[in-house]
Amino acid sequence: MQKFKLMLFGGFRLVKASGELVMPSARKSKALLAWLAINPDQQHPREKLAAVLWPDSDEVQGRHSLRQALGELRKIMPDDTGPLHATKDWLLLDSQQMDVDVVRFNAALARGDDASLDEVIELYKGEFLEGCNPHSDSFDEWLASYRNNYSVRASTAIEQRLASLLALQDYDRASYVAVRLLNIDPLQESAYRALMRAYAGLGNYATALRWYRRCRTVLQRELGVAPDPLTQALHDELLLGREGDEPALIGAKPEPQKTCRRPSCRLDVSPLTAAGNPVSYRERILYWFTTAIDGILDNIGGQGFLLRGEHAAEKAELVTAMIELAGSRGFSCCRRQIPDFANAGDNTALQKFVSGSSECLLNQPVLLVVEHIHLASMDTLKLQANLIAAAGNGAILLVMTSCFEGEPLDPVWRGAMRGAPLTTIDL
Repeated sequence: MQKFKLMLFGGFRLVKASGELVMPSARKSKALLAWLAINPDQQHPREKLAAVLWPDSDEVQGRHSLRQALGELRKIMPDDTGPLHATKDWLLLDSQQMDVDVVRFNAALARGDDASLDEVIELYKGEFLEGCNPHSDSFDEWLASYRNNYSVRASTAIEQRLASLLALQDYDRASYVAVRLLNIDPLQESAYRALMRAYAGLGNYATALRWYRRCRTVLQRELGVAPDPLTQALHDELLLGREGDEPALIGAKPEPQKTCRRPSCRLDVSPLTAAGNPVSYRERILYWFTTAIDGILDNIGGQGFLLRGEHAAEKAELVTAMIELAGSRGFSCCRRQIPDFANAGDNTALQKFVSGSSECLLNQPVLLVVEHIHLASMDTLKLQANLIAAAGNGAILLVMTSCFEGEPLDPVWRGAMRGAPLTTIDL
């Protein structure tokens, strides 16, 4: 019997079979459970785990720290017959008692049929252990390797499923899956082509052409290149289709999928200025933010940004720049701070939070800034998430700020954004 469910894609979330959320507070406790969970039913030597998670400690101190992390997990899973098994020499996680999304992800990939690929798409909520920063070089190396591996495998699965959906002319589902691919790699040109084909197949040529413009803008800003000839040819076909001729490429067999055209598909690759010089990290962030603004103005959809960092002044300065940028493009801007409401014990304060945000959301397009989200109670998070969901997903930019402690956003905010990209930026 599985007594717990552990979700590691898009953050860290541990839930009892009853549905109760139970979360260890220490980063190293989360890292320890994640390490055991993705390699279940194996005996992991204590000295190895201590060396990986506390590389700067000597053997005695490392094993003491490991016992403390294990003790915190034991408070959550106290049953001696539970999923955690331990001796003085090793630790083990019993896969029969814990449902782990990564394990199901791997099993679904191995099956490889359409239903299994759909399961892969839904399981991959975001980057593996997003927001988990235990400050251990050894663990960071392990984490980076797994993140890249899962990202590549998820992208490959999504590309495969996307090709079959286009072949089946299931254009509604194809458009959703293509956006999921862009969430992983915003420069994946094949995903833009799929969106162009899908919307043209639905008869919505205007939106199909807007996706081409989005593709052209992103590639120019980030890589300094134009769309490749296949994308441009599809664009030309769409123009003919809008004028009344049947586009030849819309129902064509999808081209073989390609990987992205840059060494890394993450935000940390520097775009170039018109002069070919690298820009600063702050300018890179604002490039991506401007692309999100363009997407809303082109009626493509909203996007969320989570700015994480320990320096309040740096986050505040970046948020101010985003507000100025959005305001200059005609956005209504609303800036809210969680501390005023995080410890509210009555409905009046929460209602003030809700009403202040809902009034802003009426004047779309809108930029909604929610600062210090790590201080929010779950009730406050759910209220704000419901506001986003109620307002729709077409004309909202959401910017949140937090420190590195705590990641309460995964299930609530990702669900509220209805599949729109949520970009996490560490400052």
